[in-house]
Amino acid sequence: MSTPVRRRVPPWAVIPAAVGVLVVVRVVMFRTYVGGDEAGFLIVGNHWHDGSSLYGDYWVDRPPLLLWLNDLAGGVTSLRILGLAASVLSVLGAAWAAHLARGAQAARWAAGAAALFGIAQWLGIARVNGEMLAAPFVAWSIALTLHAVLRTPWRVPAAIGAGVLAVCALSIKQSVIEAFVFALALGLAMVVQRRDSRGVVLRMVAWGALGAVLTLAAVLLGAEARGTSPSDLFDAVIRFRAEAGEVIRSSASDATPLRLLVMMGTWTVSGLGAATALTVWQGARRKDPLLLATGATLLCSLVIALFGGSYWAHYLIQMVPAASLGIGLLADRLSPRLMRRLAIATVTLTLANLVWSVGFQPDDNGQQHTIGTWLREARQPGDTGVVTFGQPNVLYEAHMSSPYIYLWSLPVRTRDPHLRELATVMSSPQRPTWVVNWSGLNSWGIEPGRTEPLLRDGYRKVATICGRSIWLLTTQTRTLPEVPKVCP
Repeated sequence: MSTPVRRRVPPWAVIPAAVGVLVVVRVVMFRTYVGGDEAGFLIVGNHWHDGSSLYGDYWVDRPPLLLWLNDLAGGVTSLRILGLAASVLSVLGAAWAAHLARGAQAARWAAGAAALFGIAQWLGIARVNGEMLAAPFVAWSIALTLHAVLRTPWRVPAAIGAGVLAVCALSIKQSVIEAFVFALALGLAMVVQRRDSRGVVLRMVAWGALGAVLTLAAVLLGAEARGTSPSDLFDAVIRFRAEAGEVIRSSASDATPLRLLVMMGTWTVSGLGAATALTVWQGARRKDPLLLATGATLLCSLVIALFGGSYWAHYLIQMVPAASLGIGLLADRLSPRLMRRLAIATVTLTLANLVWSVGFQPDDNGQQHTIGTWLREARQPGDTGVVTFGQPNVLYEAHMSSPYIYLWSLPVRTRDPHLRELATVMSSPQRPTWVVNWSGLNSWGIEPGRTEPLLRDGYRKVATICGRSIWLLTTQTRTLPEVPKVCP
């Protein structure tokens, strides 16, 4: 009797297969309700023009490229397609970087890892965030850095391109500095270990810095043309983060330490923890410049996620480009049996979490969708609204703008904790038509000041949905739809 032939996936098919799985799973996730950050950035991006605040009539502590991308998307479906494209490009960038460093086998491992992280529900990939949009810029910047120092043809354009993409990532979220860290760590390791490479490294760093400076200038000039000055940007993306960090530390809710535990648990079981530990260990053991640079980048990402203070799991997406490269670099450094066992365990846990999340876990933005839909049915053209505090997806679902410049709760707690600006808005001719009292006017870190009497005297409560009270101006009348009997 002949022995059955064991079929194996051709090596060339691994990367297309990984991309295909990523696309299919993420398209299925398009059915989730719009998230708070998705909605908020879409609102700000779509209303960015000359106005009274940082981005037109709204204020948010993010760099301008993020708002440009949301403006380009226009709506949530287009934004998720853009986020999916970003994840696919991250897979390809990680694969190319690993191929430059270690060859085809490393590329396949890196691509598989990046695709797996791209469908990991516990990393918050169902909704588009700044880390996701910045990831391909980091991945391709790292790849171009490797090309510049490891290859001779097109060395200077690669170095310039690496600097351009590194600043693009930073212009999406100001904490995404991984491309810079990788380039500097790799250059330092090469200069220390290989003195003959000093001239090449210094020239490539100089060309990369040139690309970075020119790109930063272009971003600032583009933002200035739309009414956002460099000084206001510095205030938002640098000074505000220091102020907000102190607010989080001094008035954090009981949910903050719980999110820290969840984030670290996610880091541990998602494969990011193993990738970080093994990359750092092998780098320290072998003194390999590539592993040392990748390990330094992963540690930097972890520190940024921890020192952010809010501990949202999607912060870990910043680690994906370096973690994927690290896994590719480890493919020929660790035993095949260990690599397979780690891969099987990570894939099993990721798929189990994915099935549970998609099939059984209720959507955590269901209440916002329900209330926003009710408001959309009740509204009239020109109606505006304020949600206290945060939850911009309520306004997005309601198709309403807000006369209050802050759409998230952290800027309120940091810049308007006594609600003086909100009180000014509520007593002006531009006062909101609707007020959704989501978490109370005196939620943690906020003192209601004059807003309570303004709400009580100028508005009437017209509905309570999912435990949230909805108020309408006393000078307005509306035909109100039926209050939903079931709350998600």
